[in-house]
Amino acid sequence: MSEFIKVVCVLILMIGSVAGAMSWLMDPDPIQWALRIGGPIAAVLAFGLFLKIHFRADLAHDYLHDHARNYFNRDGFCFAFTAIEVDGIAYLEAHFQNQRDKPCVGRIALRPARGFFLTRAKFDTITFEIECAPAAFGYARLAIPVPEKLQGKRQSFEVGASVEYPEGKGRQLRFRDGVFLRANSNFGNAFHTALTVAGAATGMLVLSSPATAKIDLPSDVAEVLEDNLEPEIETLWQLGDPPLK
Repeated sequence: MSEFIKVVCVLILMIGSVAGAMSWLMDPDPIQWALRIGGPIAAVLAFGLFLKIHFRADLAHDYLHDHARNYFNRDGFCFAFTAIEVDGIAYLEAHFQNQRDKPCVGRIALRPARGFFLTRAKFDTITFEIECAPAAFGYARLAIPVPEKLQGKRQSFEVGASVEYPEGKGRQLRFRDGVFLRANSNFGNAFHTALTVAGAATGMLVLSSPATAKIDLPSDVAEVLEDNLEPEIETLWQLGDPPLK
């Protein structure tokens, strides 16, 4: 919601500035005088509201931003990825943090992004389901098999996510936006579908690409996992805990 308000503020700032400037090029009349006065006032108020929203202080520490300067955001459930190697096995880590003071259940999915010829690397879809306490920061770790030709390389993955708040959303405690995701954990995108339908109705072609994450995959790791290793999820901090050192 805050991102939408910021966009509206920018539009008002642009329209108010242009309307105020253009009104001075025309003969004065009641409408032009209203634009000369109202345009700059609207622009200043919109700019002030934008700054207030953009620079408001967090009510809970943003540990995820300390860990990863850029992260994804699905309606308050935020996360970033890292791939590591432990004892010859590759693990994908998703560090996460809840923006709100109510618990949530976040679901994340990754699949290889399409290449130049619209093909995907042979890599199984990776999924996480994370129960996240109020404002909680932690990580989920999942063992993944890595094909030999992808080991030691940077791979692009399309990212989708969904989130549920069983007790309601509550209050927002952190305000850094991150990269907003529209695709859900099944890679469905209702917003893009609506745009496509509207574009078809008006004879326009609408193109949209899903958000992607570039992940450096480790080398010298297993291509096949013999055991079904369970994901590990650990909460490092949650609302009410003492600050992390």
